Amino acid sequence: MTDTGRRRLGRLAAIPLAFGSIAGSGILSLPSAVYAETGPSSLLVWLAAGVLCVPMLVMFRDTVRLSPDGDALQALVTRGLGDPIGRAMPLMFLFVVVVGLPTGCVVAGRYVERGLGIPGATGVIAVALLGTALLISARGAGAKQWTQLVGSAALTLTGVALVLLGTLGTTGSRAEPVDLIPGAEAAHVLLPGVLLAFWAFVGFENLTFLARELRAPDRDFLPVSVVALALYGTFAVALTVAVALSVTRTGVDPVAGLLQIAETPLVQAIVALVAVSAMLINATAWVRGLSTLLRLAAADSTLPRRTPAPVVTMGALFSVTLAVLLTDQSLTVDALAASSAVFVLIYAVCIVGYVRLYGVNGRTVSNAALLVVMTASLVQSGGRSLYGAGVAAGCLLWCAWRHRRARVHSRPSPSGT
Repeated sequence: MTDTGRRRLGRLAAIPLAFGSIAGSGILSLPSAVYAETGPSSLLVWLAAGVLCVPMLVMFRDTVRLSPDGDALQALVTRGLGDPIGRAMPLMFLFVVVVGLPTGCVVAGRYVERGLGIPGATGVIAVALLGTALLISARGAGAKQWTQLVGSAALTLTGVALVLLGTLGTTGSRAEPVDLIPGAEAAHVLLPGVLLAFWAFVGFENLTFLARELRAPDRDFLPVSVVALALYGTFAVALTVAVALSVTRTGVDPVAGLLQIAETPLVQAIVALVAVSAMLINATAWVRGLSTLLRLAAADSTLPRRTPAPVVTMGALFSVTLAVLLTDQSLTVDALAASSAVFVLIYAVCIVGYVRLYGVNGRTVSNAALLVVMTASLVQSGGRSLYGAGVAAGCLLWCAWRHRRARVHSRPSPSGT
């Protein structure tokens, strides 16, 4: 069926699809991680992270007009800042995934180890999830849209059940009143907390692909995306409140805190199984996308043509991350924040390109204002931002060198031969 003959979606029908595009496995660990790190400021952190996304949704709406059927963000950066910087964007995504995806698999493994009571399951599950995703990619299969929506639905239903158990049930180890009113500590934990919480929204640029499904993209993209983002943010807040009501801040597991909401073995087992299923769907989708990215980067000479096959490259990089995390699992939250820092820098580059391309107006100024907050959050997060800064600098320098090398080789020789 041609694109023009395909039935397009109205606003109400598109909202579940948009929600599924945003929802990911990060929701498994971030409610408890944000609560453990920011305490009374947790809700303020989630609010700030969500508000920061809104101006970027406006940017995304304008961006899909540049490349409605392709990589809109790379098209934006290329047109605004030039080809070398545009080519650096996919490479930066690569270094987000090679840390973020194994970290998510470690989180799922922790859920199995604690939820099912299987000692040592964390590493086994993490390796199995990544290996399965790589195998599926090598065989040429990919995650279908409906499987991603089913996985998101299962994750959401489980989360809703945990919210009800945490807020209405009588289980949980927390007896004293919970304090979620920000105090003087907010000045020190707000921006680092936002950097961490932002990982929950990482990937919401996938909404740029939603425009292809909408009946009237120019009119419907922004309201559909804002509603989906608001629903997802509310979901994250509700889970954070449920964790806070169920366990003290000092006693919360920052990685698998959702298991502490309900202490019954059956519920914990269900949560663990849903976590593994959702992570497998998530990993398969990311590996599939990353395989395409690596092939295209080799084809356009961003990467050397002799770069090993995508499955081999990803397997090697995933192994490095897993080796570090399984040696010291206390680095799990740090790894999530480090991956989030790379995404913040990707969005920062996109904003600069957006301003350069569209000039000064209300939309671009509102996005440019985010650069101040992004910079402050990276600086205040300290060492967690070093990975992102290194990735950004390395990718930009690499693409500039490759671009210059290609130009030199394309020049005719002095002899005219």
